[in-house]
Amino acid sequence: MRLSFVLGCQNAVPWCYTIQLLELDSSESHNLRISEYPNLRISESQNLRISESQNLRISESQNLRISESQNLRISESQNLQISESQNLRIFRILESQNFRIPESQNLRISESQNSRISESQNSRISESQNFGISEFQNLRISEFQYLRISTSQNSRISESQISEYPNLRISESQNLRISESQNLRISESQNLRISESQNLRISESPNLRISESQNL
Repeated sequence: MRLSFVLGCQNAVPWCYTIQLLELDSSESHNLRISEYPNLRISESQNLRISESQNLRISESQNLRISESQNLRISESQNLQISESQNLRIFRILESQNFRIPESQNLRISESQNSRISESQNSRISESQNFGISEFQNLRISEFQYLRISTSQNSRISESQISEYPNLRISESQNLRISESQNLRISESQNLRISESQNLRISESPNLRISESQNL
């Protein structure tokens, strides 16, 4: 569409200045492709930033819905790469969910990876947490697991005490009480089984050492 304006004329020869409104075609070279099939809804409250270096491609088979209550922020410092060879299936986020990616995180999904959680992420239970074991719980310790119970509890099992074929040592300062209703099973390599009918109380004074060869 063109719109022309004649601004002035000199010696009966008009000098015409033309302002043209050009049509902008969306070519295949764009990094953002949104096909007709997916349902992409981005509300006003959401802040979606996609830098120029990022390639965001949403295929026709995908159905991406972002509800109004969700807060999806992708900052410029993040490196979000989703390659063509990956299979990104239908990804639905419920309205009640709050999905936030802070600027400090670096989320990279390579072609060979399906789903990996980076080494910087940790799933740790800190000492300040109170990890209580009720009377009716079943505690099973496998060969390769490490069980840490914080200092606030009167029972600690350190990493050096539990190995692949461990010796279980209970020191004098610990006060370990296992009630009748508890079912404590430690893996087959330890050969220690305490049934429900047993009532084992170890006071502060004794020193109990159970070796590999013992079968209690």
